[in-house]
Amino acid sequence: TFTAQLSATSFDVKSDVSALQKIQDMGGLELVMPGAFAEMGDCDSAEFAGRTVVEFPLTGVSITLPTGLAGDFNAMTFSEQIPGPTLRVTQGDVVKMTLTVPDGEATPHGNDMHASQVTAVPTFGAVQPGTSKTCCYIAEVPGVYKYHCSGVNVAAMDQHVLQGMYGIAIVDPIDGYSKLMVEKTAVNANGDVSRDRQFYSADALEFQLQYNQLYLTDGNYDQGKMMAHAHTLTTVNGQALGYVPNEIHNLLNNGDVNKNIFFLQPWNSMDLHQYQSQLLFSPTGVHNRIFVENHGNEPVF
Repeated sequence: TFTAQLSATSFDVKSDVSALQKIQDMGGLELVMPGAFAEMGDCDSAEFAGRTVVEFPLTGVSITLPTGLAGDFNAMTFSEQIPGPTLRVTQGDVVKMTLTVPDGEATPHGNDMHASQVTAVPTFGAVQPGTSKTCCYIAEVPGVYKYHCSGVNVAAMDQHVLQGMYGIAIVDPIDGYSKLMVEKTAVNANGDVSRDRQFYSADALEFQLQYNQLYLTDGNYDQGKMMAHAHTLTTVNGQALGYVPNEIHNLLNNGDVNKNIFFLQPWNSMDLHQYQSQLLFSPTGVHNRIFVENHGNEPVF
């Protein structure tokens, strides 16, 4: 029995033999969970026979995008958008994901798909510019999961993710979602308090909220700022202050196009389509389902 200290230099040993010598004699320690990851398999593996196959093509490419408040930034993207496209599958489906990195891209890219039980590196690895790579996996566990660039075999992964290479995969339960029960208390005509339960259909109005931060100096990712937790902007679905009303909301609320109803509104024109905010409107009495993923390195509430 060996109890290692954090320094890895001292051991509590129930033996008269050197602990380090015993480890060396065993050929070293391999710190893995053998059953934690599924085998990748090629996409025509017999394991996938009879299942629905969902194609999910992505392109890893760098482009320049506006922040809206802090000038332009040199972004890394999946398919030229932040967040990347959402993958929506049913539990048990086979996901066939292909990542293409075009010629001229300055760096390789990868993909770590958290909805899989496949380790991204070295199984998937870096995709070099001018090449593509495809992998298949079974989406075994329902839920909402991030996927993100794994950098160049993990190197510079923080840069690739915090510059925009992230998205979500939603794996719906094979037997569907549950009904929503809302429990309240009510007072009857006799003044007695009773429990009132209401059930809503599993069908729901759905929203996706994806959070991240930007750490920028002159439009480029600044790892020093990230380490210091000094973010430039916080983004929701790739946009800072995207929940702020714009011109059309001013018209709807007070009819005065020249008056901002929120003082931080930097975009007061309907022709700025890329900056249109998307408020979360929902009628009363409607079941809402919200998928939330935090891709950044700061907490969100």
